[in-house]
Amino acid sequence: FVIPLDRVVECVELPGTLGESRECMDLRGEVLPFVRLRSRFGIPGDRPRRENVVVVDHAGTKTGLVVNSLMGEFQTVIKPLGRLFQHVRGIGGATILGDGEVALILDVPMLVRHRADQAQDQFG
Repeated sequence: FVIPLDRVVECVELPGTLGESRECMDLRGEVLPFVRLRSRFGIPGDRPRRENVVVVDHAGTKTGLVVNSLMGEFQTVIKPLGRLFQHVRGIGGATILGDGEVALILDVPMLVRHRADQAQDQFG
């Protein structure tokens, strides 16, 4: 996945003490809700021993995106998704990386709103 750099606040390691069912973490005294991208997009396989959290911001709301690894910073050209993929929520487009691999670009505002809606439903 590609996360637009203008949405990224920071990257931190997910504490290994958090269980699979936890949906938030302590980030320097602040409660940071997060989205596990593996779960959100139904990616099969075992969870890696070490995961990272990309802290993103949309409209003043911080949310963490839990990822397997960080690949670095790349300049990309965003290509819109065709009609076949319009129903996929959380994906804003695609790009072709330097090695020819296709990467999906995350729709950060939608993921942040979705996480906030889940928290409101859960806690009233």
